[in-house]
Amino acid sequence: MKTQSVISILLCSLLILCSFSAAVSSAPGRATPDWPDGTFHGVWSTRNDNTSGCIWGTLNQGRRATRGTFTGEWNTTGGTETGTFHGIFYGMILVGQWDVTETGKTSRFTGILRLNETHFSSRLIVLGTGLIDIIGAHDASFLPKLTGSYGVGATSIHLIDMNRAENFTTDPSDVREMMVQLWYPIEPSTAGKRTEYMDYFTFQWLKKRSPVPLVTIPNNAYLFVRPHGRNTTMIAPGMFPVVIFSPGYDGVYQIYTSFIEDLVSHGFVVVSINHPYVSGITVFPDGHTVGIAEVPTDPLARSAFFNMSLQTIIGDAKFVVDTITEMNGTDPEFSGHFDCSEVGMYGHSFGGANTAVCCFEDARFKAGLNLEGVYYPSFIPGNITVPFLMMFAESRLTNDSTVQYMWNHTKNDTFQMTIAGSTHYAYTDVGLLLGHLVPVIPPKILGFGSIPPKRMVNITKTFTTVFFEVYLKGEPVETLLNLSSQFDEVQFDYKMG
Repeated sequence: MKTQSVISILLCSLLILCSFSAAVSSAPGRATPDWPDGTFHGVWSTRNDNTSGCIWGTLNQGRRATRGTFTGEWNTTGGTETGTFHGIFYGMILVGQWDVTETGKTSRFTGILRLNETHFSSRLIVLGTGLIDIIGAHDASFLPKLTGSYGVGATSIHLIDMNRAENFTTDPSDVREMMVQLWYPIEPSTAGKRTEYMDYFTFQWLKKRSPVPLVTIPNNAYLFVRPHGRNTTMIAPGMFPVVIFSPGYDGVYQIYTSFIEDLVSHGFVVVSINHPYVSGITVFPDGHTVGIAEVPTDPLARSAFFNMSLQTIIGDAKFVVDTITEMNGTDPEFSGHFDCSEVGMYGHSFGGANTAVCCFEDARFKAGLNLEGVYYPSFIPGNITVPFLMMFAESRLTNDSTVQYMWNHTKNDTFQMTIAGSTHYAYTDVGLLLGHLVPVIPPKILGFGSIPPKRMVNITKTFTTVFFEVYLKGEPVETLLNLSSQFDEVQFDYKMG
């Protein structure tokens, strides 16, 4: 970039500094989110006297990685001075405030930012100080930072069950196919391309699910999410419990990535399923897609259709366990890494119904967790005898008689919780995405409840991880029993088998 252009940009940004000052100054007083979108660290040096030091801090993104707010701390190399800073970045422009702890001095700054996926550099004009050059590294995502000690690897697998006919088509030669994502622990330092949140076709499907048109969201906005997973098959050393995940009816596993990634980071293998004709869209490797099947309007036909749909996805989950067991003995990359004696399952909505039936019918499932799931008592004529956790939206317990049926038909450790301010669709990542991509529309209007999406995701992923740590890894049950005291929004009940 030419020097004259740089100076012009800096002068323009100085002109808008005053308009940003109120927002920047008030930033520390805003409600603190449950987690920042990212972190950064680097080194700085001044042009006038060669003073240098370190910086570190957090950032929150706007609609994409090139805009948002930041806050951090700094020190000098010799430790003689320390301070804080905060501000706003938008494209190449930085505007903010630089404070010195020892003297109480406060200075405004503006600057040029150069940013790529992992690193950044900046040249600041600090009023009263001069030019400061900064270089550093950053990591940011719309999804929560992993809380476990592992990184996340992910690979997509196309499965074909030659022993099951495809009941959703009239072709007698069709057999059941599905797409799964295998998520597994990797060493935190493992290299690999960052996974995409979803593919283009799935994102177009997701945009159309909104009750209001989302025309301002670009078609490539799924690239802004930046999950933590890496496209690599280098699974970490060790053997890990396996958890199957089944999404809601007319949903896809991708919109539950925050819950899945965090569980994997704690040393679990997760296999998530997109069920053709039941999931909203299934994208196959050759590019063809399968959407949701048309639901009959006749009441009897409609009931039979959903019974058939549930039976189909139950078969999908069981077939996935068959596949994982086979891979554990024969796959060159994953053999010996799956603990198939410790298999759990969880799912949302219709996937929760799938979870309950699998735990009732198949002894290979050792624990089940239901995220706002529906229940089909006719599929569970007896008792579920493995540990089971049911998470519900705020009003669910007073409006659904099948919940009491399930409570009465569990004969092992059973847990029931509601989250104040939550709704059925709050048990997904979508509220997080909307908070970035359409921040002017409150999540409540779009059906995601009054609880802040970050808070909702934080609660859900925490209980999910602790539940499976207790029942698939042998952690003490008190860890789960005491968890609700950390979240005022949670009402928690349990009975011990």
